Amino acid sequence: MNFRSPKKQKGIATIIFVVMYPLFFSIFVFAIESTRYLQTHARLGDAVEMASLAVAANASKVESENKVLAQKVTNVFIPDGKIEQSDIAIVRKSCDEIYGNDCGKPGVYDEEGLIFTEYKVVVNADFDSWYPQNDYHLGYEEVQEMGGRAVSRKYQGYTIDVAFVADFSGSMQDSWNGKRKYRGVIDVISDITRKLETFNEKTEQELNGSPLKNRAAFIGYNMYPNNGSQFYSNVDYNSNSSSLTWQWWRNIPNINFSATTSDPLNNRYTSINGRHSSDDSYFYTLNLTDEFSQFRSTISSFYPDYGTASYEGLIDAAKIVSQGENVRKLIIVLSDGVDSARGQDQRYPGYAALRLYQEGLCDNIISALESQTISDRDVEAKIFVIGFDYDLETNPGLKICAGEDNIQSADSYQEIFDTVLELISEEVGHLYYRHYDE
Repeated sequence: MNFRSPKKQKGIATIIFVVMYPLFFSIFVFAIESTRYLQTHARLGDAVEMASLAVAANASKVESENKVLAQKVTNVFIPDGKIEQSDIAIVRKSCDEIYGNDCGKPGVYDEEGLIFTEYKVVVNADFDSWYPQNDYHLGYEEVQEMGGRAVSRKYQGYTIDVAFVADFSGSMQDSWNGKRKYRGVIDVISDITRKLETFNEKTEQELNGSPLKNRAAFIGYNMYPNNGSQFYSNVDYNSNSSSLTWQWWRNIPNINFSATTSDPLNNRYTSINGRHSSDDSYFYTLNLTDEFSQFRSTISSFYPDYGTASYEGLIDAAKIVSQGENVRKLIIVLSDGVDSARGQDQRYPGYAALRLYQEGLCDNIISALESQTISDRDVEAKIFVIGFDYDLETNPGLKICAGEDNIQSADSYQEIFDTVLELISEEVGHLYYRHYDE
């Protein structure tokens, strides 16, 4: 039997090890580098997805701004690489560019047919190999290119017609939270229109080729609204007169309540001649507009005085928003107190308001508005009441009108602003993502 000596066997093992070591090390290097690139590729995919969502949420039309944002997001996900702006391409397309005339049609690309802007983010970046092929047989190329792409869509909430129905009675001259109430209300409305301006800069909704915009109207009221030259009334009267004097205590008992509540959008327009000698108010109705700078300038000079008849402002607001081109209609009542009343005296607005609201005036306003369609979409309408510096329980009329869920008592002008903004604000978070293969 021929046995090899242990020394000779060790020598053979050493030779085998020396011969095989480069292969073993190359396999080791390849495994490490492959694992690294697999992980990097997965991270890059996540990074591009998050970047597309971030760019869509930001909704900017400025390419450089979008690239900066995408770069910041991707570099957080890729610690072993450096993504430059030159590595990033962003393609922004409107709904119209993708679907043409089918943009906005329910059922074509989603159930509701919401308008959107699409953002495609593409990243192609170079990564330096740890173990390049020049140095290691099974290594990767010295510079490895990797990429990813993703698409996100920013869906837009429907643009809105909002009517601010502002109590401009004499009590609005009183101070509350550091300023006169009417000034605080005007400031809140002005700040909201600045937000609407921002929303309008980003919207891409169109109707018959014209861009749709968020629009606002102002309806001030004391005993009546004003058109700039005289007061007027929006309720039907038994006399069917085209004009009445300012003596409201004679007019209110003559209201045709059933006609007024049954068809509020088509009530007669009645001119009110003159005014009470103690009424020094100055305000007038502004129809829906997106010229917000002029809107703010106009309402800044308004001044309140005299009594309160909320139903006059509400009906006027309903008529105005019914003529708007936006599918969302919102009527916001801002008031510091109850309608003028003296017990059960039927000559006062407090009596008329409660009766009109109990007979379904506001429900009929909502029903009439929501029976309309705009571009094959059903109108969505809401009446919301914000009361301040008084107990809403003492004004059951407005509570009946808007309903428990659509009435709020505010403790500050900031709270009024926050509530209004929440009611009208754009749907910022409605995003859609899909992996993009092309």
